[in-house]
Amino acid sequence: MGFKPQNELERVLSAAVEDPSRRREFYEELQRSELYTLHMGGDVSAEQGVLQEKTTVRLPSVEIEGKSYLPVFSSLPMLQRFIDREMRYLSINAIDLFGLVRGSDVWLNPGGEFAKEFPASEIDSILDGSIFAAPQSYTVDQETRVMLGRPTQEPDELLNELAEVFCALPNVKLAYNVHYYNPETGDPPHTLIAVEADGDWNEVVRAAGGRASSARVPDPPVDFLRLDGTSGLETYFESDCTPFYRKRRRKGLFAK
Repeated sequence: MGFKPQNELERVLSAAVEDPSRRREFYEELQRSELYTLHMGGDVSAEQGVLQEKTTVRLPSVEIEGKSYLPVFSSLPMLQRFIDREMRYLSINAIDLFGLVRGSDVWLNPGGEFAKEFPASEIDSILDGSIFAAPQSYTVDQETRVMLGRPTQEPDELLNELAEVFCALPNVKLAYNVHYYNPETGDPPHTLIAVEADGDWNEVVRAAGGRASSARVPDPPVDFLRLDGTSGLETYFESDCTPFYRKRRRKGLFAK
């Protein structure tokens, strides 16, 4: 039986899974949407469907791949698939719910055809609006002293996500991942993705930045650097680094 979206959030969620360029649309719709969650005990005081101040709400947890998450659902039918007996539930605006459970990891639609993990860090970026911020893009002056090296922990999820994006962009040739620190900015060491690409650089940054905003990254934020012969760092990447993505004419579109 095929998946039948029950509301706009589910329609956008399923579209975003198939088409990464629609992820921003998903986050925008999420802010307007109601989410459903189970209530595990205690009396919920409500007037006209509104929770009263200082109401205690107990939410369940579910273990997925050895990690604990708070399960939430995009519709009542999706929640009903998850349970095998009658249980009480709550319907809460997504932003209000995320504010209530801030600091916890959330899983949307566990066991469903279209599901999504929300790490606590991503919930923070949704609540403060930074998930919608334009990604940083740098052209490094050749006289600027920067520190580059291999990250202690590879951002595997990010690299896999970006490889998919670059595969769909014909103008991207190569992409590298490094740990980057520029003492002049005052920013902590973080992830830098260096990309060799022709054509519209803004298109590359928009597509890659949109995907990077929802990936777990050990050393955030994620910055992007264009390797176009003027960055001053081309020699470093060519001689000391192996690209995690390389455009190929046939299968095997990226390599680590």
